[in-house]
Amino acid sequence: MTITLLTLLVSNVLAKDHVLFVLTTADKQELQNGKVRNTGFFLNEFYVPYKDIVDAGHEVSFATINAKVAPVDPESLKLDYWVDGNLVNEAFEFTKTDTKFNNPKSLKNALHDFEKYDAIVIPGGQGVMVDLFENDTVTSLIQRFALAKKPIGLICHSPALLVNVAKLGNNPLKGFDVTSVSIFEELYIENFIMDGKAKHRMIRFQLDDHGYNAHSALPKMSHVEKDRFLVTNQNPFSTEEFSEVFLSTLQEYSTNQLD
Repeated sequence: MTITLLTLLVSNVLAKDHVLFVLTTADKQELQNGKVRNTGFFLNEFYVPYKDIVDAGHEVSFATINAKVAPVDPESLKLDYWVDGNLVNEAFEFTKTDTKFNNPKSLKNALHDFEKYDAIVIPGGQGVMVDLFENDTVTSLIQRFALAKKPIGLICHSPALLVNVAKLGNNPLKGFDVTSVSIFEELYIENFIMDGKAKHRMIRFQLDDHGYNAHSALPKMSHVEKDRFLVTNQNPFSTEEFSEVFLSTLQEYSTNQLD
Protein backbone atom coordinates (compact mmCIF):
# COMPACT_ATOMS: atom_id res chain seq x y z
CA MET A 1 0.00 0.00 0.00
CA THR A 2 1.44 3.40 -0.95
CA ILE A 3 1.89 6.17 1.60
CA THR A 4 -0.52 8.36 -0.40
CA LEU A 5 -3.26 5.72 -0.33
CA LEU A 6 -2.69 5.11 3.37
CA THR A 7 -3.00 8.85 4.03
CA LEU A 8 -6.27 8.98 2.10
CA LEU A 9 -7.67 6.03 4.01
CA VAL A 10 -6.72 7.58 7.35
CA SER A 11 -8.27 10.89 6.26
CA ASN A 12 -11.50 9.13 5.34
CA VAL A 13 -11.65 7.50 8.76
CA LEU A 14 -11.07 10.82 10.52
CA ALA A 15 -13.66 12.59 8.38
CA LYS A 16 -16.37 10.42 9.91
CA ASP A 17 -16.04 12.03 13.33
CA HIS A 18 -18.88 14.36 14.28
CA VAL A 19 -17.99 16.84 17.03
CA LEU A 20 -20.66 18.62 19.06
CA PHE A 21 -19.78 22.11 20.30
CA VAL A 22 -21.88 23.24 23.28
CA LEU A 23 -21.88 26.98 23.94
CA THR A 24 -23.23 29.28 26.63
CA THR A 25 -26.01 31.71 25.71
CA ALA A 26 -25.59 33.90 28.80
CA ASP A 27 -24.72 37.48 27.82
CA LYS A 28 -25.00 38.97 31.33
CA GLN A 29 -23.39 37.92 34.60
CA GLU A 30 -24.49 39.15 38.02
CA LEU A 31 -21.67 39.25 40.55
CA GLN A 32 -21.88 38.81 44.32
CA ASN A 33 -21.70 42.59 44.79
CA GLY A 34 -24.76 43.08 42.57
CA LYS A 35 -22.79 44.37 39.59
CA VAL A 36 -23.97 43.10 36.20
CA ARG A 37 -21.41 42.71 33.42
CA ASN A 38 -21.42 41.54 29.82
CA THR A 39 -20.29 37.98 29.25
CA GLY A 40 -20.56 35.07 26.80
CA PHE A 41 -18.19 32.42 25.46
CA PHE A 42 -14.49 33.12 25.01
CA LEU A 43 -13.94 33.51 21.29
CA ASN A 44 -10.47 32.03 20.89
CA GLU A 45 -11.38 29.09 23.15
CA PHE A 46 -14.06 28.28 20.60
CA TYR A 47 -12.65 29.30 17.25
CA VAL A 48 -9.13 27.89 17.43
CA PRO A 49 -10.23 24.30 18.15
CA TYR A 50 -13.25 24.67 15.87
CA LYS A 51 -11.06 25.74 12.94
CA ASP A 52 -8.51 22.99 13.57
CA ILE A 53 -11.20 20.32 13.89
CA VAL A 54 -12.92 21.38 10.66
CA ASP A 55 -9.61 21.75 8.82
CA ALA A 56 -8.80 18.16 9.84
CA GLY A 57 -11.93 17.01 8.00
CA HIS A 58 -14.36 16.52 10.87
CA GLU A 59 -18.02 17.52 10.94
CA VAL A 60 -19.19 20.00 13.57
CA SER A 61 -22.60 20.82 15.04
CA PHE A 62 -23.62 23.38 17.66
CA ALA A 63 -25.97 23.17 20.62
CA THR A 64 -27.13 25.69 23.21
CA ILE A 65 -29.87 26.01 25.79
CA ASN A 66 -33.18 26.48 23.93
CA ALA A 67 -31.31 26.74 20.60
CA LYS A 68 -30.41 30.39 21.20
CA VAL A 69 -27.44 31.93 19.38
CA ALA A 70 -24.33 32.09 21.57
CA PRO A 71 -22.90 35.55 22.39
CA VAL A 72 -19.19 36.38 22.30
CA ASP A 73 -17.65 37.62 25.55
CA PRO A 74 -16.33 41.10 24.64
CA GLU A 75 -13.31 40.54 26.88
CA SER A 76 -12.18 37.75 24.53
CA LEU A 77 -11.75 40.16 21.61
CA LYS A 78 -8.63 41.62 23.21
CA LEU A 79 -5.46 40.65 21.36
CA ASP A 80 -3.76 39.66 24.63
CA TYR A 81 -5.62 36.34 24.55
CA TRP A 82 -4.66 35.39 20.99
CA VAL A 83 -1.49 33.74 19.76
CA ASP A 84 -2.46 34.70 16.21
CA GLY A 85 -4.04 38.16 16.34
CA ASN A 86 -4.99 37.89 12.68
CA LEU A 87 -7.66 35.36 13.62
CA VAL A 88 -9.70 37.76 15.78
CA ASN A 89 -11.62 39.44 12.96
CA GLU A 90 -12.02 36.16 11.09
CA ALA A 91 -13.43 34.48 14.18
CA PHE A 92 -15.82 37.31 15.04
CA GLU A 93 -17.04 37.47 11.44
CA PHE A 94 -17.68 33.73 11.56
CA THR A 95 -20.04 34.17 14.51
CA LYS A 96 -22.02 36.74 12.55
CA THR A 97 -22.23 34.98 9.20
CA ASP A 98 -21.98 31.20 9.60
CA THR A 99 -25.38 29.64 9.03
CA LYS A 100 -24.83 26.57 11.17
CA PHE A 101 -23.44 28.56 14.10
CA ASN A 102 -26.44 30.88 14.01
CA ASN A 103 -28.92 27.99 13.95
CA PRO A 104 -27.81 25.76 16.83
CA LYS A 105 -29.69 22.75 18.11
CA SER A 106 -31.17 22.78 21.60
CA LEU A 107 -29.32 20.88 24.30
CA LYS A 108 -32.35 18.62 24.71
CA ASN A 109 -32.25 17.73 21.00
CA ALA A 110 -28.51 17.11 21.23
CA LEU A 111 -29.06 14.76 24.17
CA HIS A 112 -31.81 12.96 22.26
CA ASP A 113 -29.50 12.60 19.24
CA PHE A 114 -26.47 11.63 21.34
CA GLU A 115 -25.62 8.60 19.18
CA LYS A 116 -24.95 10.89 16.19
CA TYR A 117 -21.93 12.47 17.87
CA ASP A 118 -18.43 11.12 18.36
CA ALA A 119 -17.10 13.87 20.63
CA ILE A 120 -18.06 16.99 22.55
CA VAL A 121 -16.23 20.29 23.12
CA ILE A 122 -17.38 23.01 25.52
CA PRO A 123 -15.44 26.30 25.32
CA GLY A 124 -15.10 28.49 28.39
CA GLY A 125 -16.01 32.02 29.35
CA GLN A 126 -17.80 33.37 32.40
CA GLY A 127 -21.12 32.70 30.65
CA VAL A 128 -20.60 28.99 31.30
CA MET A 129 -20.93 29.68 35.02
CA VAL A 130 -24.23 31.49 34.48
CA ASP A 131 -26.33 29.09 32.40
CA LEU A 132 -24.47 25.80 31.85
CA PHE A 133 -23.23 25.28 35.40
CA GLU A 134 -25.88 23.20 37.19
CA ASN A 135 -27.86 22.75 33.95
CA ASP A 136 -29.28 19.22 34.12
CA THR A 137 -29.24 18.62 30.37
CA VAL A 138 -25.59 19.50 29.79
CA THR A 139 -24.67 17.48 32.88
CA SER A 140 -26.48 14.45 31.46
CA LEU A 141 -24.87 15.03 28.07
CA ILE A 142 -21.35 14.98 29.53
CA GLN A 143 -22.22 11.88 31.54
CA ARG A 144 -23.43 10.09 28.38
CA PHE A 145 -20.20 10.89 26.54
CA ALA A 146 -18.19 9.69 29.54
CA LEU A 147 -20.09 6.41 29.84
CA ALA A 148 -19.56 5.82 26.11
CA LYS A 149 -15.87 6.78 26.43
CA LYS A 150 -16.20 9.31 23.64
CA PRO A 151 -13.76 12.27 23.56
CA ILE A 152 -14.73 15.15 25.85
CA GLY A 153 -13.01 18.54 25.61
CA LEU A 154 -13.56 21.12 28.35
CA ILE A 155 -11.86 24.51 28.23
CA CYS A 156 -10.93 26.97 31.01
CA HIS A 157 -14.18 27.50 32.97
CA SER A 158 -16.12 24.59 31.47
CA PRO A 159 -14.32 21.87 33.48
CA ALA A 160 -16.48 23.23 36.32
CA LEU A 161 -19.32 21.29 34.70
CA LEU A 162 -17.63 18.10 35.91
CA VAL A 163 -18.64 19.03 39.47
CA ASN A 164 -22.28 18.36 38.66
CA VAL A 165 -21.47 15.13 36.82
CA ALA A 166 -19.96 13.92 40.09
CA LYS A 167 -23.13 14.88 41.97
CA LEU A 168 -25.13 12.42 39.86
CA GLY A 169 -23.37 9.54 41.62
CA ASN A 170 -21.38 6.62 40.18
CA ASN A 171 -19.22 9.16 38.36
CA PRO A 172 -17.50 7.53 35.33
CA LEU A 173 -14.87 10.29 35.49
CA LYS A 174 -14.01 9.92 39.18
CA GLY A 175 -10.28 10.16 39.80
CA PHE A 176 -9.49 11.56 36.34
CA ASP A 177 -6.67 14.10 36.02
CA VAL A 178 -8.13 17.48 35.08
CA THR A 179 -7.30 21.16 34.97
CA SER A 180 -9.34 24.35 34.81
CA VAL A 181 -8.93 28.07 35.33
CA SER A 182 -6.68 28.25 38.39
CA ILE A 183 -7.45 29.87 41.74
CA PHE A 184 -4.84 32.58 41.08
CA GLU A 185 -6.34 33.28 37.66
CA GLU A 186 -9.85 33.50 39.12
CA LEU A 187 -8.66 35.98 41.74
CA TYR A 188 -6.90 38.06 39.08
CA ILE A 189 -10.03 38.10 36.89
CA GLU A 190 -12.26 39.08 39.81
CA ASN A 191 -9.99 41.90 40.99
CA PHE A 192 -8.69 43.35 37.74
CA ILE A 193 -11.26 42.49 35.06
CA MET A 194 -14.67 41.90 36.64
CA ASP A 195 -14.36 44.11 39.74
CA GLY A 196 -16.33 41.60 41.78
CA LYS A 197 -16.65 37.94 42.70
CA ALA A 198 -18.57 35.46 40.55
CA LYS A 199 -21.44 33.60 42.20
CA HIS A 200 -19.87 30.25 41.28
CA ARG A 201 -16.11 30.27 41.79
CA MET A 202 -13.05 28.44 43.15
CA ILE A 203 -13.41 25.84 40.41
CA ARG A 204 -10.11 24.09 41.13
CA PHE A 205 -11.14 23.47 44.76
CA GLN A 206 -14.59 22.24 43.71
CA LEU A 207 -13.02 19.72 41.34
CA ASP A 208 -10.76 18.43 44.12
CA ASP A 209 -13.71 18.18 46.49
CA HIS A 210 -15.74 16.11 44.01
CA GLY A 211 -13.26 13.34 43.34
CA TYR A 212 -11.06 14.66 40.53
CA ASN A 213 -7.28 15.05 40.53
CA ALA A 214 -7.06 18.74 39.67
CA HIS A 215 -3.80 20.33 38.55
CA SER A 216 -2.78 23.93 37.85
CA ALA A 217 0.16 25.61 36.16
CA LEU A 218 1.31 29.18 36.69
CA PRO A 219 -1.11 31.89 35.50
CA LYS A 220 -1.12 32.50 31.73
CA MET A 221 0.95 29.36 31.11
CA SER A 222 -0.28 26.82 28.58
CA HIS A 223 -1.53 23.77 30.46
CA VAL A 224 -3.54 20.81 29.18
CA GLU A 225 -4.47 17.58 30.96
CA LYS A 226 -5.37 14.45 28.98
CA ASP A 227 -6.70 11.46 30.87
CA ARG A 228 -7.94 8.77 28.51
CA PHE A 229 -10.81 10.36 26.55
CA LEU A 230 -11.07 13.54 28.68
CA VAL A 231 -9.08 16.62 27.63
CA THR A 232 -9.18 19.77 29.78
CA ASN A 233 -7.24 23.01 29.63
CA GLN A 234 -6.53 25.83 32.04
CA ASN A 235 -6.95 29.14 30.23
CA PRO A 236 -7.16 30.96 26.86
CA PHE A 237 -3.38 30.71 26.56
CA SER A 238 -3.67 26.92 26.39
CA THR A 239 -6.01 26.86 23.40
CA GLU A 240 -3.49 25.88 20.74
CA GLU A 241 -2.13 23.05 22.88
CA PHE A 242 -5.66 21.92 23.70
CA SER A 243 -6.54 21.82 20.01
CA GLU A 244 -3.52 19.64 19.21
CA VAL A 245 -4.17 17.22 22.07
CA PHE A 246 -7.89 16.98 21.35
CA LEU A 247 -7.28 16.19 17.67
CA SER A 248 -4.87 13.46 18.75
CA THR A 249 -7.55 12.09 21.08
CA LEU A 250 -10.06 12.09 18.22
CA GLN A 251 -7.62 10.08 16.13
CA GLU A 252 -7.19 7.58 18.97
CA TYR A 253 -10.97 7.28 19.21
CA SER A 254 -11.34 6.80 15.45
CA THR A 255 -8.75 4.02 15.45
CA ASN A 256 -10.04 2.34 18.64
CA GLN A 257 -6.93 3.22 20.64
CA LEU A 258 -8.65 5.02 23.53
CA ASP A 259 -8.88 3.29 26.92
